[in-house]
Amino acid sequence: MSGTHIEMGPCAIVRHAGLTILLTSRKTPPFDLGQYRSQGIEPRDFALIGVKAAVAHRQAYDPIAAASYLVDSPGPCSSNLTSFAYRRLRRPVFPLDPVAEPRFIFS
Repeated sequence: MSGTHIEMGPCAIVRHAGLTILLTSRKTPPFDLGQYRSQGIEPRDFALIGVKAAVAHRQAYDPIAAASYLVDSPGPCSSNLTSFAYRRLRRPVFPLDPVAEPRFIFS
């Protein structure tokens, strides 16, 4: 999203007990490190950054991250697809069920 203007609304930086938290008044996807930089925060200066997102943040954060960890938290947008109760789903289906190894025929 580099170069794209996104309206975050009024923002606040909250610092408490060693944490720095960026609060936005509008829901804003974490697509760009410019979100922090627009508020005077340089993301590279932090040892840890917590991002509430499934995968959309990777393009922005992976280049500055030494490691990345996923947290399986409850909610309607979980990345853990096995946590949902599926009905009327023809099984097996990837990635919910193990899929047999593909068989190749060479002639």
